[in-house]
Amino acid sequence: MNDERRKSTTRPQGEKGTERGRRSVRMTTALAGAALMLAGVQGPALAAPAPTLRGTATAETSHSVDITSTDAGFTAPATTRPGLTTFHASTTQAGRGWIGLARLKDGKGWDDFLGALSRALSNTPSDVPQGAKDLDDTATLLGGLVIHPGQPGSFTQRLQPGRYLLFDYLAVGDAEPRYHWLTVTGDTVDQGLAPTATIVSRNVPGAGPRFEIRGTLRAGRPLQYVNEIPGQVNELLFVRIADGTTEAGLKAYFDSMPDDGTFPPDSPFTSVSLGSLHLSTGRSTVVQLPVERARYAALTWSKDATDGIKLVKKGLFTIVDFR
Repeated sequence: MNDERRKSTTRPQGEKGTERGRRSVRMTTALAGAALMLAGVQGPALAAPAPTLRGTATAETSHSVDITSTDAGFTAPATTRPGLTTFHASTTQAGRGWIGLARLKDGKGWDDFLGALSRALSNTPSDVPQGAKDLDDTATLLGGLVIHPGQPGSFTQRLQPGRYLLFDYLAVGDAEPRYHWLTVTGDTVDQGLAPTATIVSRNVPGAGPRFEIRGTLRAGRPLQYVNEIPGQVNELLFVRIADGTTEAGLKAYFDSMPDDGTFPPDSPFTSVSLGSLHLSTGRSTVVQLPVERARYAALTWSKDATDGIKLVKKGLFTIVDFR
């Protein structure tokens, strides 16, 4: 993760500079694996024109939230209406703009969330089980987007009245992290992205955590992601793979990964990742991503909440074809 400190458009209140520095180091270490995901991969899609995503959705333009990330921070509205809400996000800065959505539990604040998130996503396996419990006691994670410059995306989430947190996963380790509070109030609406397929992460008896695919994955069309793994926050990412890559080959590569978040050489991946950020257990989201008609690995870099081991090492990955 880049240690350069950038000014946030929403300045956190009541934090001392020394505590910010300590937390920045902790969060930089804990989330380095996510921020540097597929480091060194030159994704050809980065240079491609950004697709127009809204035209393939069902009536979502009548109730949407626009989020724009730049080198100065990210902008988002302060209020929106309850019901199905589609978040359209884009970023112009590499290494920034993975906007997540969460709802904090009563009495919890940004500092509580930041500490719990760092422990739950830690690259030290022994930190993860308690961190996962702390995170579950602190917030409900409602997804978000893994995107890149020139590759915008959308996700739909059903919002209840109340206060929500929008935050940049890739800037939580900064001295001044990027986050906004979103107040949901007013009349309820019921319009959002219409998925063509659903991917569920669940525990399969005798096999372990697996992705289950229902329906047909269409390039550039919305898909639903559901997390059904008990006590486990989880994400869903898509990465293009080299021709001839097999699930056995992916397993061998994942098995060779160390716990410190680094990636071994000879990667089977040929693009940057796109996808949904973490969901809490029992939650779902609908995302629309600029994926192409090609073969991808569907995977997660999340760690098992019981022992801190990467879930891909336990089989939570599969090869998918977008048509």
